[in-house]
Amino acid sequence: MKRVKYYSSSDMSYNCHLKNSKELFREYELGKEIVNINDIIELYNAIKYFNDKAYNESIIKYYLRIIAKYFKSITSANFITFYNDVDIEYSSDFWELIEKFKIYKNISDAKFREFITSSKVWLCELLKYKKVTEHFGKIIRDYMLKDFSSAELLLDKFEIRHINEKEPLYFPKELSNADKETIICNYINSDKPNLNYLRLIANIQSNKDKIEITNRTLLKSKKKVEELEKQLFNENSGMLMETIVHFSKTQHSEVITKMEGQSLTLTYSTRWLEENMDYATLLNNFIYLFDYVDLQMRCIFVNKFNQMGVFERFIITSSRNAYRKGIAFERMNILTLLQLTGYYNELFSIGIRLEEVIEWFFEIYLSNEFNVQNFKVSMPSTNSTFLEKCTNIMPAMEFVLKQFSLFVQEGKIDFELLEISSEHLIYKAIPSIVSKKYVYGVGDEYKYVTFLLFSDQSGLGYNEKSKKSYDSYYELLCNEKVNLNEYADYCITDVKWLVDNKYLSTDNNGYIILSNKPLILILKDLYNNEVVSYWRYSQSERTIIDCLADKNMVEFEDLLFSRPEQDYINYYLNKSQFNNGLDLRNKYSHTQPNIGDDEKIHRQNYMIFLRLFILSVIKINDDFCLAYDNNLIDDVV
Repeated sequence: MKRVKYYSSSDMSYNCHLKNSKELFREYELGKEIVNINDIIELYNAIKYFNDKAYNESIIKYYLRIIAKYFKSITSANFITFYNDVDIEYSSDFWELIEKFKIYKNISDAKFREFITSSKVWLCELLKYKKVTEHFGKIIRDYMLKDFSSAELLLDKFEIRHINEKEPLYFPKELSNADKETIICNYINSDKPNLNYLRLIANIQSNKDKIEITNRTLLKSKKKVEELEKQLFNENSGMLMETIVHFSKTQHSEVITKMEGQSLTLTYSTRWLEENMDYATLLNNFIYLFDYVDLQMRCIFVNKFNQMGVFERFIITSSRNAYRKGIAFERMNILTLLQLTGYYNELFSIGIRLEEVIEWFFEIYLSNEFNVQNFKVSMPSTNSTFLEKCTNIMPAMEFVLKQFSLFVQEGKIDFELLEISSEHLIYKAIPSIVSKKYVYGVGDEYKYVTFLLFSDQSGLGYNEKSKKSYDSYYELLCNEKVNLNEYADYCITDVKWLVDNKYLSTDNNGYIILSNKPLILILKDLYNNEVVSYWRYSQSERTIIDCLADKNMVEFEDLLFSRPEQDYINYYLNKSQFNNGLDLRNKYSHTQPNIGDDEKIHRQNYMIFLRLFILSVIKINDDFCLAYDNNLIDDVV
């Protein structure tokens, strides 16, 4: 019989192990003898199952005394022998019992030093036990300095983003920040460092309470990453993903999209552009032609967790302080830059500067359309180099965003008041004219229902009867008719919960159906896009959202940019939030980037800045349109 191992009361194998635990107790009652330490640890695991079930207290105490007596026989003389006899699956339990019964006090420093240097110890298991780590702190510290792989444990504790909560690791208090840097340097210089961990090191933001390393070590790691990436690229041709943007003078249709394998080609009509040269249409092209935003005016080129593949979400090592990027994000980034660069050049060739279109929006359009006066903006000049354009465009963008913030707060733009203010622009704090602008899902019930209905990890997307698998349970319900009694045992609890909470119901034939489709579609939108625009929904749909708010399943925010958009902007412009941020604003604001006269790089960076400016124009226009259409402020007439 497979040995008993306790995981948790919610584990799917719980009932099986509980049954085996009862059989184990019965065997000991019939005279079964304890042969080795694994028998003792198995007995300890069995006791955990009966603690959950409030089993006979005297029996539990009897077996605990047996376990305690056995472990207290461990001394310096036999400690290593006992450890080497422990089955792999019981290594964590071994340390748990060593700590529980304070056995570490029976082991000399000399013997523990011998053990840690000669045995196949799993340091990641040992460090889960605080008292053991504290007792042997100096020895563990010395071992970590010699074992370069300890760097991965440091990064796992302080840097890696974990999807699920992990057991904490306790490092010795004797391990200084200088020691941590030494371990990391040893890892960088080792024969086979993991490229994913090296990338984490290259983007570490020093913190004296976590990991504090010098710029020299960061540079060393960056160079090692470049070296390994170059080697990997030469050895592995990878998968070609091609994105092409054309502008055709002969094509009549506004856009033709062609997808062949992993090659995406979009061809736009220059003729159509020449026939629609009014400035309003030229800006609307970013919405309706280039799809920079969706119909709720949400930016579509931000990274979305649920657009990432399973491998990207759960397997690739990522810093908890990094902006997460998947393949979909990278492809969209390339596409939107190609669109903007091509569009910029096409407009210039027919005598229109995109910068002047942006000036028109603030200085003429807002005044004519919404009676909003006095917006000012000064875009980079025609003859300036791209280096100069990069230096000038961000102050221009931030100036109009400060004007917008002041308008929201004061109802008008007072330039004297604006000049007095010396505060830095914080993109996460730019207010919206509109109350309840954005909606975000929150709380355990929201997480649970959206996981069950829309996640590809919920396990409900497979139909046992038809043997078909879908991306989500929602997709299955849209395509299959399944009766409640046809569900597998492992699904039935979750499905009943959805029915009991009125997300699902049954029809006259007993088939599971969506009980409130508008509610489900709102939840689906929230799950897929991480935010929804309250005022872009109908009155009846807003009533549903308000009900969700009453149940503490959603919350509102009144800001110009949504949270995914705020993160996206901060990723490109600074390092205030993400340790892998490109920091482009600061590179041009404080010191010119170390790329000399490389006009190609300055041109690309200028397009990135311009793309953010266009996004700001779209978001400001959206704010005024929502306020105008819904009579949300008195100033808009």
